Amino acid sequence: MEKAEKKSLWQTVRENACSFMETVRQGPDVPYFLLVMCYILAEYLMRINWTEDLYTLYEASVLNILVIFGCGAYLCFKITAWKKLWQKPVLLVLLILGVGGLTAWLFLYLNESWRLRRVLYTVVVEIFLCLMANGKNFKRLLQCLVVLPILTLVIAWLAVLAGDAQEFAKVGAEDTTRSFGIIYPNTWGYIAFQAMLMIWYLWLRKKLTLTFVLFWGMALFMYFVVGCRTIAVLSVLLPLAALVVGQMEKRERRPGKKPGIFALLIIALPVLCYVFSIAASTQMSWVKKTFYSTPLYSFSMRFVQGGIALDEFGFPLIGRSMATQEPVIRIINGAPDQLYVLDNAYSSFTILKGVLWIIACLAWLCYGQWRGWKQRDYRILLIGSFMLIFAIMERPGLEVWYNFVLLYPLASLAEPAPIQLTEKKTGAGKKQYSKKKKRK
Repeated sequence: MEKAEKKSLWQTVRENACSFMETVRQGPDVPYFLLVMCYILAEYLMRINWTEDLYTLYEASVLNILVIFGCGAYLCFKITAWKKLWQKPVLLVLLILGVGGLTAWLFLYLNESWRLRRVLYTVVVEIFLCLMANGKNFKRLLQCLVVLPILTLVIAWLAVLAGDAQEFAKVGAEDTTRSFGIIYPNTWGYIAFQAMLMIWYLWLRKKLTLTFVLFWGMALFMYFVVGCRTIAVLSVLLPLAALVVGQMEKRERRPGKKPGIFALLIIALPVLCYVFSIAASTQMSWVKKTFYSTPLYSFSMRFVQGGIALDEFGFPLIGRSMATQEPVIRIINGAPDQLYVLDNAYSSFTILKGVLWIIACLAWLCYGQWRGWKQRDYRILLIGSFMLIFAIMERPGLEVWYNFVLLYPLASLAEPAPIQLTEKKTGAGKKQYSKKKKRK
């Protein structure tokens, strides 16, 4: 009897969850698109090298507040649209009041110190956006998002001209690096790279020559002007990988075929990158001795810094702050090394967001990779793989505002139908226009 009751409870929870997610799938995409755009734009505006007063303003901008209350309102809207609750009006009202209360508490809690509690904000909002992406047209979403990185770079440059933002160069390379109003040259590089990835995914699928010209041209600009070597290398490699993707798309796959060894490695790449990062971080002495005097210094530094942080803070289940009163220093190969910047996304988020979050994130990305393989969407597999490699060097590789592949697993993959303007005759002699949208 006890087993039967447990099974019945599990079935009830599963059925209700499926029913609610089906409600999420239905309805217009526009409110969700606006939420995602506000969230990403708020993150990008913080990465402009504003003057001190303006940076403080954008740290807790109106966009952040809109995102918090927008998410609460959107969830209330979906709860109200959940037909299963119409027969239980008391429960419906309680759920709406509960969501409203939690939204207000989150805002008040974050408003005390956005800087110290921003990690909680990103965790809550990004989980919400990933789940609410259910049924939303992914390509239509990217067509909206591609504007944001381009707009950010333009705003940053105009802010420099207006005196509201400043240039920034890498220490010791002031003559060969530029940020064009962004907080750091590497940050300018990966914002531009995100825009290029979206453009390639949406419109350059069969235009290999143009892909080579654009990405290799950007690689030269990144290396000699901006000074971002990571993006320069990825920009060189992407067109070469695009050749392989083009060949794979031409091959027919027999129905029911299971992933081969190479496909399984790509699907498991999130876990492999994590294991590689953590394993390298546990070998700080060897990494420092072997690579610090080579051109791979910047790459290897990610693992030394990660090793120091993991040794100091461990593997917390639900995440913790790395703020300390005293500097964190370790003696490695007879010399002191201080923890000052932790860029590797895998080690940093293991500490800041916790082991439970990192497990869920890696599983989510593996599912996204598998779905890309199943749908023969090899372009998203390639982009997802590049994002995972990028995450070894920079934190945004595992964050929704940058890695748009995180919104892929539950989204609709139907080709967005073009807006068709159909003229119809009416009694008043006016034109009537209809928008047709195909949804998978």
